[in-house]
Parts: sequence; C-alpha cells; structure tokens
Amino acid sequence: MNRKTARSVLCIVLVLILVLSLVSVLAPVRAGAVSQSEIDALEAKRDQIQAQQKTQQQNINSLKSQQASVVEQKEALDQENELARQEIAVVEEQIEAYNGLIDEKTVELEEAKAEEEEQAVRFRGRVRELEENGKISYLAILLESKSLSDLLSRMDMIGEIIAYDKKVEDDLIAAREKVEDAKQELEDARTEQEEKKAELEEEKAALEQKIADAAALIADLQSDIEAYKKAYDEFEAAEKAVQAQIDQQVAELKRQEEQQQQQDPSYDPGAANGATGSMMWPCPSCHYVTSPFGWRYHPIYHENRYHSGVDIGASYGATIVAADGGTVITAGSVSGYGNCVVINHGNGLTTLYGHMSSIAVSVGQRVSKGQTIGYVGSTGNSTGPHLHWEVAVNGQRVNPLNYAT
Repeated sequence: MNRKTARSVLCIVLVLILVLSLVSVLAPVRAGAVSQSEIDALEAKRDQIQAQQKTQQQNINSLKSQQASVVEQKEALDQENELARQEIAVVEEQIEAYNGLIDEKTVELEEAKAEEEEQAVRFRGRVRELEENGKISYLAILLESKSLSDLLSRMDMIGEIIAYDKKVEDDLIAAREKVEDAKQELEDARTEQEEKKAELEEEKAALEQKIADAAALIADLQSDIEAYKKAYDEFEAAEKAVQAQIDQQVAELKRQEEQQQQQDPSYDPGAANGATGSMMWPCPSCHYVTSPFGWRYHPIYHENRYHSGVDIGASYGATIVAADGGTVITAGSVSGYGNCVVINHGNGLTTLYGHMSSIAVSVGQRVSKGQTIGYVGSTGNSTGPHLHWEVAVNGQRVNPLNYAT
C-alpha cells in the first residue's frame, strides 16, 4: 500500500470514527425510572384531597354556626386532620419523585461531561500523534498536493473532518447545558414542594391543636356533670351500635364458615383467613395498659362501667399491627371508636383497633400477623393518643391480655 493510499484510508477511518462518535452522542437518552406523568398524577390526587378539605371545612363551619355538640365537632376535626395527613403524604411522594428525576439528570449530566472530555482527548491525541510522527499531517497532506484541484479537494476533506469534530463538541456542550437546565428546573420544583410540605405541616399542627382543644373540652366537661354525661352517653351509644353491627357481621361470617365445613370437613376457617392460632401484641412500641378490660369505677357516674377492651398508652403516630392473620371487615371512621379497624380471624374470633390517627388497610384485604394496619391517634371518644384494642369470640368481648401479653 503506497503513502497516498494510506493517507486516504486514514482520513476515511478518522471521519468514520468521528461520525460514529456523533451518532452515539445524539442517541436518545435512556428512559428514567420516574416520569413526569407520575408526578402529574400525584398533583391531581392532591387537588382532589384539597377539594375534600374545602368541603370538610365548610362542614366544620356549619357545625359551629349550629352550635353542634362537642362530639360532632371533634368527629369533623378528626376527619379534617386525616385529610391533611393524606395531603402531606402525597406531597412527600411528589418530593421523592422529583428527587429521583434529579438524581437521573445528575447522572446524565456527568455522563455527558465525561463523553465530551473523552471525545476531545481522543481527537487531540490523534492529531498530536500525526504531528509528532511527522509522517502524515494536515500540512503535509496539503503540501503533497499535485494540482490546484487536488489541493482544494484535500482542503475540503480536512475541513470536513474538523467540522465534524467541532459539531461533535458543540452537540456535547449543548446536551450538557440542556441537562443542567433540566436539573435546575427540577431542583426549583423540589424546593417549591418542600416549602408546600412545610406549610402543610404547620396546618396539620394547627388542626391537631384544635383536636386537642376539643378533647380537652370533653375532659373539662367533668366540671359540668350533666353536660359530661350527655357527651359520654352519646359516644357510648355510638360504640354499642357499632358493636352490634360488627357482631351481626361476624355471626354471618361464622354461619358461612360452618356451611363451608359441612361441605368440606377439612376446611379450617382460621387457616383460610391466614390466622396462625396465636396473637402478638398489637402495638410493638408500647406495652403499657392505661385502662384494663372489664368493669371499672367511673369517677363521674360513681358506679361501675364496663370497658370492652384495653387501652394502650402509645404515643401519637405509633405503629399498630395485626395481632394475627385475618381479613379486614371494618376500616374507617365509626363514631365513638374514631378511625377503627376490625379483623376477622375465622372461627368467630375478631380483633378491634380503635382511635387510630390513620388507617393503612381496607375492607376485604387479607393481612398477615404483624402487618401494619394503622397508627395510634386520638380520634373518636378519646382525650389523648392511645390504642383501644378488643378481642371478641362469637361476639362476646373477652380480656385481650389472655390472648397476647
């Protein structure tokens, strides 16, 4: 192969390398794990919650204007507080999504910078090698021209190579600037979301203060025995009505289980509901019982009153878990119990968890032993955060301490 042919081959190879480098730079950026549509969906969800909050606030204002009972006002405030918690949770999801996008853009930015530098080093190295070897250089290529047309042709070829290199570098710089701009936009959006989250936290704290005030008002009613008895009786009546509904539902479930057993003698209702046959303590962070099960002397009525479960004095927001596996048959606000969950464990055995700040399960959901089902709060007939826990066998309340300690 003569020198002229070698030069031509080298130039063609050089051009091909630059073109391939350009193609790799202009290739589409890989799809991210987080999409803008997911963030938009969260924004729509937050708008829906805010609309519910607006409606709830109107209900609260209406109750105040009607001089509604403390019980009604507290239940409305409990619901408003739950909506605020839901909105905060959505905002936190948005912030996390923006964090993911920013992380991806940061990686893309660093990759663009690295490729730009790598391309520049590679090109400068090739040119330097040609110059240092003294065999083939742009100047030598031009000086070896045989004619004017040959010179012009060689100049065009060299110009195209330089133009390709300049385009590659310009495209890399543009890509890097684009990623930097996108990263800055996302960081600005995240800052905005964090500010919104801080505002919501303040609103939630204000709501919790209102609820605490309502709870304190219930406690202060003890100085007005008649008013206190009225509020207490309202809550107690609501709880009994809920218990009756739950008992009726459990009786129907037990009837269905017995029917299933008649058809299939090997059928085990407990196993079918995911029960293990033993219970664990439903509030891992606290084992302190503030109010025991059974009859207790009431300081206002001056008589014994029946307590259908045990009260566990856990802190606000503490995790509540399923004492055993089962199926959720109640999950929502149930007046005196506030936010409440009832789990059917099969064979007529159920557990109830009351006064939650929020619920983490839904009706019909199968839960396993130890699974988080909600968080400690002070909703319903409660003057402070705690978990009210009940165990029932065929509708009959029994001492939970005999099942889990």
